Amino acid sequence: MTSREEGLTEELAREIREAVAQARPPGSHAPASERGTEELEEVRTPLRRAEEHVTPTVPDAAPFFGAKSAVVRLLRFLWRGQASFNALLLEAGNAVVAAIERNTRRFEELASRAEAESRRRDSAQDARLVYLEGLSSRSTPAAAGGRSVEAPPLPESVYALFEERFRGPSSHVAEKQKVYLPFLENLPGPVFDAGCGRGEFLRLLRDHGIAARGVDASGLAVDACRTGGLDVRQGDAIEALAAAPSGSVGAVVAFQVVEHWPAADTFRFLAEARRVTAPGGILIVETVNTGSLAAMNAFYLDPTHVRPVPPEALLFLCDAAGFRELSVEFLSPVPASERLVEQTENDARLNAILFGPQDYAVIGRVPTE
Repeated sequence: MTSREEGLTEELAREIREAVAQARPPGSHAPASERGTEELEEVRTPLRRAEEHVTPTVPDAAPFFGAKSAVVRLLRFLWRGQASFNALLLEAGNAVVAAIERNTRRFEELASRAEAESRRRDSAQDARLVYLEGLSSRSTPAAAGGRSVEAPPLPESVYALFEERFRGPSSHVAEKQKVYLPFLENLPGPVFDAGCGRGEFLRLLRDHGIAARGVDASGLAVDACRTGGLDVRQGDAIEALAAAPSGSVGAVVAFQVVEHWPAADTFRFLAEARRVTAPGGILIVETVNTGSLAAMNAFYLDPTHVRPVPPEALLFLCDAAGFRELSVEFLSPVPASERLVEQTENDARLNAILFGPQDYAVIGRVPTE
């Protein structure tokens, strides 16, 4: 056999082995987790052994090594197709193992999330039961003159259940909040999320590499956020802002919060937000659109809402607090299937009144000079 033929034989074997190596997904031999490792190893072991025999070889220490190697080279045409088949079969086997590992990791992630959600729900249910059981011990006869003792506030466990039922899943809320991401690029500091609730926006910011922290009054919401690795503290959002150093944040956001406050608290919140936001920073305040009858119907569904805030009023308060470049963004349009069919100009006007956007946001900036 000529040196040229020997070179072709070696090149063929090398190309086949490279094909097998490239077909093997990165980390396919690493266990996905402690569970299932032994089962997958039973598949990996024969695959690794098979890779060693993709093409016939002669061990260096074998008797008559030179002669046997020459015969192997002479007969290479007999197993050229078989070697290709072996390589493709190994590629398929490695792909199956990789798919099993990916599905195993995905299942473990889903199981972990389901377990955390189950614990959270159990905690909320326990809190509701404790609250209901405590009502009888806290109840007192009516005061003189027929006035009854003031009822305790709505327990946070009950409100957490309300949010789950009427606000929608976290994924739906986060999808709607993506509209704000372009406003939060190149900030002079981290984002402060006032009343962060279940942490949908904080997770969204984290996924986009934007530093952020939040405050919420609900201990249940704070526990859920911390379980998800978010920087959240329990407390009053206004007091938390008042305790923050001036110019220490790049943005203050408040989604569906100001409708829970009287006007004086809203203005104090805006004034503190202006103080703690660095020059060039952003303010985003989202609330219910008072110009839409459908939205106002939903407004009174929430028993903790205090008063609706019209866009003109919120714009004025933001301006008075010192924010500039103010604008109003109308969001969450009512689906077309629930609106009137517009055949005339009056139909369009009626749609705007009855089925206008459900939310709006005032967006402002702290002047750089």
